[in-house]
Amino acid sequence: MYMIYRQISGFFLRFVFFNKYGTLKLVINMNERVKRIVHLVLVADCVILLIYASFTYFIPFLNSVVHPSRYIKTNDSVLNVSLLSFDHGEAASKTISLPRGTKVQLQESSDTTSKVEYDGAIFAVDNANLATSLTECVDTEYVYPRRMINLFDQKDGELTDAVADKGEQLEVVSVSPDDLDVSTGVVKWYEVTKNDKTYWVPGAYVESQKALADKNYGSNIQYLTYWDEYYGSGYSKDAYIDQIDYKPMIKQQYEDNVMPDVVNAYHVSLSNLINHEQELLKLKDKSAINAFVVEIKNDDGTIFYDSQVAKKFLKNPQEAVDDSVSLEQLDALFTRFEDAGYYMIARIVTFKDPVFAKQNPKEAYTDQSGNLIMHDGYYWPSAFSRKAWRYNVALAMEIAPFVNEIQFDYVRFPDGTLQNSLDGTGDFHNKYDESKVAALQGFLSYAHTLLADQHVYVGADVFAWPVVSKDDQDIGQFLPALANVVDVVSPMPYLDHFSYGAMGIADPMSAPQETLYKFSSITKTQLDNLEYPARYRTWVQGYNVDAQGMRAQIDGIQDAGYDGYMIWAGNGDMEILETILPGLQDPAQ
Repeated sequence: MYMIYRQISGFFLRFVFFNKYGTLKLVINMNERVKRIVHLVLVADCVILLIYASFTYFIPFLNSVVHPSRYIKTNDSVLNVSLLSFDHGEAASKTISLPRGTKVQLQESSDTTSKVEYDGAIFAVDNANLATSLTECVDTEYVYPRRMINLFDQKDGELTDAVADKGEQLEVVSVSPDDLDVSTGVVKWYEVTKNDKTYWVPGAYVESQKALADKNYGSNIQYLTYWDEYYGSGYSKDAYIDQIDYKPMIKQQYEDNVMPDVVNAYHVSLSNLINHEQELLKLKDKSAINAFVVEIKNDDGTIFYDSQVAKKFLKNPQEAVDDSVSLEQLDALFTRFEDAGYYMIARIVTFKDPVFAKQNPKEAYTDQSGNLIMHDGYYWPSAFSRKAWRYNVALAMEIAPFVNEIQFDYVRFPDGTLQNSLDGTGDFHNKYDESKVAALQGFLSYAHTLLADQHVYVGADVFAWPVVSKDDQDIGQFLPALANVVDVVSPMPYLDHFSYGAMGIADPMSAPQETLYKFSSITKTQLDNLEYPARYRTWVQGYNVDAQGMRAQIDGIQDAGYDGYMIWAGNGDMEILETILPGLQDPAQ
């Protein structure tokens, strides 16, 4: 406005210079009127600016002095506060959850408690739960693991062989407020010491009080004690409960990688995805399929792209790597499918890998002399092996930038090894004396920790029978333990895998809808015991069934209250797809 005033004044002065005196007097009078108008406008403008500044700066500043900010500080990741309200004269109570680091406004303060305001509600909080900074929120002297864990060599670094036991006191060297996720209250990393060495531990694994680390979070988990008969009384409780972390773990949704509410996937080999790209890109236009599961490493140990990771873990990486597809080509291929609207899942066969086993016999299933044992025609890495863990997670991290989800298949020990375990002729090299279930949960927790940084979801495939039997069937797959730490759990209730009479069904193969309904219902009872279970997205049989049988399986899943599925038909050949395609059409369309 001041510049406008200067321009108007200058205009009239120049006008006066070139006119007669009489005219000059008139112009001056007019100029005085304009000046008064301009002054009034300027005054009004200043008043508006003062009002704006008051609301924008002064009032918030005054409010920050009268009602300063505080941050929620809690030994747990979340502080739960009960609020009392009245609805039509009836008292009602509700709980508000405040993650560590939540910003609140102080209203009143006393010696022990304070009233704070958050999201329009005013309530009392103990002063011990209020901090003046985020640094104060994360400051702690010790942390305690909720289960046995391996420590990391650095933040986001390599998993070491050093472990900390459940409830063991670890001195904290440093922790950064930048590692606090205020949406969950979880501190991402703590730097700790053990035996005069410095390590890093994910905050999701530990508590700041020993009592919280020792707490039994799995008191409502149901299991059968069948295997006590072979391994001794109390074995099942120790294997399925005591060694396992059941603290509720919120499942994240990544804004830059949103998982569809319903994922309907078809499994294909990488070669089929390449060779039939154009046909598969059109699949969503004529069916409910909106995702693909692509085989990246198979149960022969073959990696179907030019992996650089294999060179680090294998003496002869050429035995594993099929380098016909480069990382750049893989990236471009997956991008084309993602751009077309498909959710892309990479499947990695994990602990069924004869190449890794042969090149790392000390990390594999052997006899007592260290000779590899061939089981079901394969040499098996031991799921107790941390090197096997690191190998498979490193592969997952290598392809994580290209996909939405990593699916670990054969996340298990080989079945049918009971007698070898009992007579001591088989050796899985259980260095840490952990249960098979604990080993698998530990592996998946490790994978989830690193892949979460990439905003990539983690899924795990599970045999169907451990779900039905409510134990691990001696292969380590106890559903609640795995479902607590991954984003997606995918059992494999293939019709031809069930015997006559299974689940009370005379012939499961001839009753696909009933079979999937009963199996999904059994699964639901177990997942419902977890506060934040993994999403249930089951496999269905795509081979040796027609379109009607395919539709019946999907209907059975939906009858149980679930949506989404993945179709297993080996390599996902086009001939099989054409056979079942009419059963994959969305009934709503």
